[in-house]
Amino acid sequence: MEPEIETHITRFLAMLDTAFRRGGEEGLPERFRRAVREAPRHRFVHRFQADRAGPVEDFDAARHLAAVYSDRVLTHVGPDDAALDSTNSQPSYVLWLLHRLGLEPGHRVIEIGSGSGWLAAVMGRLIGDGRVVGVEILGALARRSRDDLAALGIANVAVVEGDGAAGHAAGAPYDRAMVTAAVWDLPAALFDQVAEGGRLLLPIALAGGAGRDCHVAVLRREGDRFRMLEAVPGRFVRFTGPGQEGGAERRRLEELPFWPRIGGPAVLHRPLSLGLRDPARFGGAAYAFRLFLGQTEPGFTVFDDGAGEDPAVSPFGLVDAAARSVALCRPGMLLSYGSPEAVRRLDAAYRRWTALGMPGPAAFELEVVRAEQAPRPGRGLWVENRGASALVWRLAGATSPPRVGRRAAVPDRPPPADPGARIRPPGP
Repeated sequence: MEPEIETHITRFLAMLDTAFRRGGEEGLPERFRRAVREAPRHRFVHRFQADRAGPVEDFDAARHLAAVYSDRVLTHVGPDDAALDSTNSQPSYVLWLLHRLGLEPGHRVIEIGSGSGWLAAVMGRLIGDGRVVGVEILGALARRSRDDLAALGIANVAVVEGDGAAGHAAGAPYDRAMVTAAVWDLPAALFDQVAEGGRLLLPIALAGGAGRDCHVAVLRREGDRFRMLEAVPGRFVRFTGPGQEGGAERRRLEELPFWPRIGGPAVLHRPLSLGLRDPARFGGAAYAFRLFLGQTEPGFTVFDDGAGEDPAVSPFGLVDAAARSVALCRPGMLLSYGSPEAVRRLDAAYRRWTALGMPGPAAFELEVVRAEQAPRPGRGLWVENRGASALVWRLAGATSPPRVGRRAAVPDRPPPADPGARIRPPGP
């Protein structure tokens, strides 16, 4: 390896080691260190943007090694200079997720959304005599990654062009599976293609069109379902294809079919903070309550008020079409339009949430099942139908939730809630 490249890779490995320690590990495992060195990232970077708003670059080792061997996302760009819906993800984050997946020599692995092929190459080095199949829907990326893998002599990784929703039956069953896009509805093929006891890393898109924000879960196949082992927050591009549109869009009030009958000044306007006094900051109690509404209330909606802000910090609330009613939470205020039914439901949901201890996402156990096998919702159990699959949320460690008493409606200043997950990832 040329001395200049060796210098950048040595610095890169030191940076990854620091990130792993910050994430609670003892450092970058030695086997990961070897795999990263044997699958140099710059060999999988061609036409790219180092920043979404930055210039389009054609890789030149003399100018771009420092950018490639940094802890940043690189966006793939097509020949027309348009950004592709695929990235070479933040190295410390995806490698840390890969560490949670627990790859071992001899494993059969599938990566859905293999993009440039860099992560598939790292996995190929980690599993020794095992086999990795990458599935990539963008034909140009799939062909280029095959060429890059061949140039490095990595023969135990195959990249196929196709719709990741179908998986790749020819290589099944898989001991490990990784989806590198935020999924709304779990592709049915994975119920059949992941081996019993196998693990699936799945970014789950949040309800209400929260941009690229998702719940990144490590799941284990147990019979006819996947059970969550652990999860962290994350950001991934959306998975595309039939059935994946759910929850992707914010809604404008003017687009509600009954809005002409109820539009106008709000009929109710009362103070509400929930950690939302700063429109640019979305966290704390508001984050946890928003997730709870998405898990438990079919009418949960994220609104587009035309300001163009990130969906993750947009107004949210409930829509009750039958009652022609809307409850909308904005920074510092709660608004109601039409009948009071949506606000009543929002208040009831808040009382349930506070009675449960204001749980954040870490407080819930999760199973992903086929829709027809979803249980009925019950005490301490909520079912979120996603199409062919369903998310089954249970409050961890509780056989039944606390009794809901006569509490006040959503207050101005609720106590703080912990929006964190069970494990803490490296990086920001």
